Amino acid sequence: MDRFHPGCVAWATFIDSKGTHMKFGIDHLLAGMAIAAAGGGVLSLSAWSSPNTNPMETRFTEADYAAFDRNFTYGDQTCEVGFADHGLCFSSSSLENNIVKGERFPDTMYPLALEWRASLNMPRKPDALKTVRIGRTIALMDRESRTVIDTMRLDRTSFAEATQATSG
Repeated sequence: MDRFHPGCVAWATFIDSKGTHMKFGIDHLLAGMAIAAAGGGVLSLSAWSSPNTNPMETRFTEADYAAFDRNFTYGDQTCEVGFADHGLCFSSSSLENNIVKGERFPDTMYPLALEWRASLNMPRKPDALKTVRIGRTIALMDRESRTVIDTMRLDRTSFAEATQATSG
């Protein structure tokens, strides 16, 4: 019972309930690690290949509207819209009126990406679309054609008003 397979080094000895000695060697450890790695590979492949059951939104939703704080005080100023926890207050811009749903994003304006804090709080959009913010207006635009797919005025009092307004 104390004999090993040639080349096998015992690293643990166990006694089972019948009193039998069981010796495990390095080859058992390596075989177990190989099986675990193969199983992990199969699991990760199945996770990548499974279809996405949550389709991404191609328009702004009420969850997008709710991601922003409204009418809060930061320091000594009252902020209409922004992120209270991060001290971000969005001010209005005269350029907001140039963003029109269904039209190309103006070539004279640089489409600055929405702050990453806001992006984390909002439902994910398809990679072909980019969310930009100018003043208190956010726009969802096609990255290639620069066509504005949807707009939302963050300073409006309801989601319905925010998505109806495209200027002023």
